Amino acid sequence: MMKRNATLAVLCFSVLSVLPSAAGRAADRSAVPRLTLGACTDPSLPKDARCGTYEVFENRAAKKGRKISLRVVVLPALGPERLPDAVVYFSGGPGESSVQDGVFMSKPLAPLRQRRDFLLVDSRGTGGSASLNCPEMQGVQGVQGFLDSFVPADKVRACRERLRKTADLSQYTTDNAVDDVDEVRAALGYPQVNVMGGSYGTRSVLVYLRRHPDRVRTAILDGVVPTHDRSPLFFARSTQKALDGLVAECAGDADCARAFPHLKDEIAAVLAQAEREPARVQLMDPKAAKPYEVRLARSGVAQTLRYMLYDPSSAAELPLRVHLAAQGNWKPLAETASSYAQSLSLISNGYFFGVTCSEDVAFIRDEEIPAAVAGTFLGDFRIRKQREACAGWPAAKIPESFLAPVVSDVPALVIAGERDPATPPSDGEEAARTLRHSRYVLIPDAGHGLEGFKGQDCINALYVKTMEDGAVDRLDTSCVAKMERPAFVLSLGDPEVAVGRADLEALVGRYAGEDGESMKIDLLEGRLRLELESKAFLLVPTAATRFRPEGLPAGYAVRFERNGEGPATAAILEQPGQPDQRMRRKP
Repeated sequence: MMKRNATLAVLCFSVLSVLPSAAGRAADRSAVPRLTLGACTDPSLPKDARCGTYEVFENRAAKKGRKISLRVVVLPALGPERLPDAVVYFSGGPGESSVQDGVFMSKPLAPLRQRRDFLLVDSRGTGGSASLNCPEMQGVQGVQGFLDSFVPADKVRACRERLRKTADLSQYTTDNAVDDVDEVRAALGYPQVNVMGGSYGTRSVLVYLRRHPDRVRTAILDGVVPTHDRSPLFFARSTQKALDGLVAECAGDADCARAFPHLKDEIAAVLAQAEREPARVQLMDPKAAKPYEVRLARSGVAQTLRYMLYDPSSAAELPLRVHLAAQGNWKPLAETASSYAQSLSLISNGYFFGVTCSEDVAFIRDEEIPAAVAGTFLGDFRIRKQREACAGWPAAKIPESFLAPVVSDVPALVIAGERDPATPPSDGEEAARTLRHSRYVLIPDAGHGLEGFKGQDCINALYVKTMEDGAVDRLDTSCVAKMERPAFVLSLGDPEVAVGRADLEALVGRYAGEDGESMKIDLLEGRLRLELESKAFLLVPTAATRFRPEGLPAGYAVRFERNGEGPATAAILEQPGQPDQRMRRKP
């Protein structure tokens, strides 16, 4: 249920406060501001961001015992007229950082920041809020376990025993996390908030609507995870539907059909081959600077195909990478598999289990499983593995009433992707039926995300319009029909070229953007390596100053600017469907 992942810590000091306007405080006299925010020391945050911590009881019902320090970041309104209703973003996962993802989301929603603060809080057990990480399941060392088992039972047990020495793991639920955020809202004096979330973040939005209805002005849900989802019960069915849709689209596309006329058969052949004899591929770990082996058994191939369907840019590459594997070249598929395994494991695993074991897996009934997975290539793999992981997890006892649809009159915008393998359109449609003042928007050809799509500004504009109007009645959604998926990728891209060591060394250095983003470029055994946030990529030269990151979909590239023979002065990051991001080289 993840859409994006990033984790960075922040330390905050000073005594500068960020509070809503006097009118906003007067509108909510019951909320006494008790949280002081100050300048942030994390360079990845915008320079005007304000940071702080807020303590809550781990056991909210008992109101005693261990306390958790929540990481709080406010991006203050930029204009002179500050409205009292802030924007609150809930991230996906479960287990991603709402602070990091919220900062990312605030950029395309810049018009909202003219009059509204963004209030970002890492949920308990995630990001900078006493994160419940399982290092043994993350990074390169966790790749094989992820591909074979998604959540290896032995690693889960080891992590559980370590975490439970300091944390009550049964207290990490959506109800508690949402109540934490509302307490922060009250401490800062915001009378109401506009809540938005993607993927699992939409469940947080729904639970916020249920538990604090008077505090929500508008709601935005992108890729709905309903309270009755019981993940991963229906993953196999939605994934199969998404794959079938992609195969049909390829058959109807002249270029794709010509390049891959037997796509359906090749998918079946690759899965069968991996089941008979797993493919073994040697890859290079960019962080540790040493090779490692990826073994692709059937479960690993099935998971890789599923996650490639998440975003249009990677889905556009699925036919090619399957075709190459069917011909005996497994490396491109193995690179993709490893990239997904590392990225998707960089969440707070403890929070993931706290939520899914108590709110989803606990409600799956044995008799439902055969019909849910019949005729699918994923089968009951995810259900079995998550049940095994949850078997010993100290999950909360959630009442069955939690599964009831959330009923609300708050104006809500509900977004769904036509071929979403995680949160299918039916979930959005169901949620919209009981969100009585909602507008449901289906994006043709989209997956769980929009990466690679042309016209993403259309959706951002709908977000802004909903919050500015405080209603969905006047939304013009005609721009959705003009959005375009990326073309199918027919080759691995521009061929690799030879670049001399001296020219590579001229590109080495640290680069920084205007909003605090930074990256490092260095040399690893004669190849350039890019380090960005917590990830590292080897760069494949396609020209003297242009490179593609190994393992990422087509359209990702890094190009450098140089003055003659001197060192690079800037680096430009290219990403499908997004504006180029320019970073200057630091002295």
